Amino acid sequence: MHAHPDPQALVPLTTADVGLALPQRRCPLCQHPVVLTARPDARCPACQSPLAALPGPEASALDVLGRRGAVRRDQSHVALLHVGWPSQALAVRWRDLSLTGLSLYTPVPIAPGQRLRLIDSALEGVVEVVGCRPQGRLHVVHARLLTALLLQATGVFVSAQA
Repeated sequence: MHAHPDPQALVPLTTADVGLALPQRRCPLCQHPVVLTARPDARCPACQSPLAALPGPEASALDVLGRRGAVRRDQSHVALLHVGWPSQALAVRWRDLSLTGLSLYTPVPIAPGQRLRLIDSALEGVVEVVGCRPQGRLHVVHARLLTALLLQATGVFVSAQA
């Protein structure tokens, strides 16, 4: 005796069904559902945060940015920071930047675990705060980069001298 196939199994997939089958994740800032993509310039449709994850620890800086690809910023350079989403942008100053993290001078304390969107003329990213300490009238925030989009091919670096 032959089993008859389920008639529902023979119905062709629609484009809506195919779209649902694509791997999804959530924006690291606003948690809006986003489709996984290999595009380095992918952005969240809700908050416009970059979605490109940084390479893991096995990738070297040369693999990611090339020989002269360091991101450079002096400490007097101002960037904008959104604490969560939606939020008003805060003006902040750079302190340090590497391929895996950064530190900034902020006018307010920011709790560890908080997600931030950093907007600068050379780079945009979503970071997660790992530490915050007072320094005079300011606070030094240390964060790890979750996603980033380099807006300049080279030339962004934080210098200790202005």
